[in-house]
Amino acid sequence: MATSTSIREAPNASAAPGAILKEFAVRFRQKRPDVNLYVTALPLKTLLGRFQADTYRADNRRGYQRAVTPSRLRQISSYMREEEGMLPTSIVLCVRQPHRLDFEPAVGSNGGGETGLLRIGADIPLWIVDGQHRLYGLQRALQHDKAKWLSDYPLPVVIVEGIDAYEEMRYFHVINTRHKGVPTDVVDRHLLSMREEEGAALLERQGERDYQRARATLLTDVLNSSSESPWRDMIRMPGEPLKPEHMMKQHSIVSSLEPVVNDAIMKRLSDDEAGKLLLNYWSAARDRWASAFEEPKEYVLQKALGAGALHQIFPDVIELCRAADDFSRAKIYDVLSEAGRSAGFWHITRGHFMVRHNGARYVRALAQYLRERLPRPSLRRL
Repeated sequence: MATSTSIREAPNASAAPGAILKEFAVRFRQKRPDVNLYVTALPLKTLLGRFQADTYRADNRRGYQRAVTPSRLRQISSYMREEEGMLPTSIVLCVRQPHRLDFEPAVGSNGGGETGLLRIGADIPLWIVDGQHRLYGLQRALQHDKAKWLSDYPLPVVIVEGIDAYEEMRYFHVINTRHKGVPTDVVDRHLLSMREEEGAALLERQGERDYQRARATLLTDVLNSSSESPWRDMIRMPGEPLKPEHMMKQHSIVSSLEPVVNDAIMKRLSDDEAGKLLLNYWSAARDRWASAFEEPKEYVLQKALGAGALHQIFPDVIELCRAADDFSRAKIYDVLSEAGRSAGFWHITRGHFMVRHNGARYVRALAQYLRERLPRPSLRRL
């Protein structure tokens, strides 16, 4: 049955290091009856000087946290000062045994925990289990980068009470090794949505690499959806069940397109023009090696090795087309024909030995092999 008591003290408006920290919180327990969890929101200024990380060092071999990365601290500071500045995920702190917190319940309930006033003594360390880069990044933004408004910035906090240093390390291990991040193919979609919404402003916010990754995702959609594309419906998109016709996953294609989207000519084209040029390129490849596209699972052209190699030589082929002022499917076909390779070259078992391997270095080696067999550029005024 719920009970209530009056709270005689108000939470701290500002608690300097060395003072007792008092804040309203919710106390509850989960699996272990001897471990309390407190959920609250604490202004940054009440945490400064109180939190610490148990970092692994030569003189602290029982430590378990990695050292903070200065670049990540700068990134968080920049995000807080120049972007959305929202950090909704809870910081996890620990009060190690034998230390205990003082909690005065106000209202209790069997299912939702107890609301009350939490007091944290000045001599009780708050060990960071999860969120050290956020905390130190905020500290940098406030103290180094002079974002004074962050002093009152409220942070969601979970405080664990009733475990020792080893159990704390176990919590850290579980949080950081079993948590699955956002799949890369979904991140591709995020970046494309940002590009569609923000346009070139995404360059400043995310940098050129993410901007070009967004464009590669757009071009992947073109390859997968165009009626004239050799890749139509053959690229497995995020959340799509595996189908017999699928040859590659979206992110594999997106990654392989890096040399394409970074080509100087492609950068100057509109998205529509870039899509048409890439379709011309793959249509010419289909004309050149027709049987490999008729039975794609028997050849590597539409697998990571072949697609990666063809995308790596794309700038070389397009440069030859630029010299002739002809970017047509027929011209690209002529350039690829001079490589002198038949469709049998690409067969997974009977083909050239260079196509029977996997991995990035084999993609690079195969691309160089093909590049050396392309026509040489004409340097008329060298």
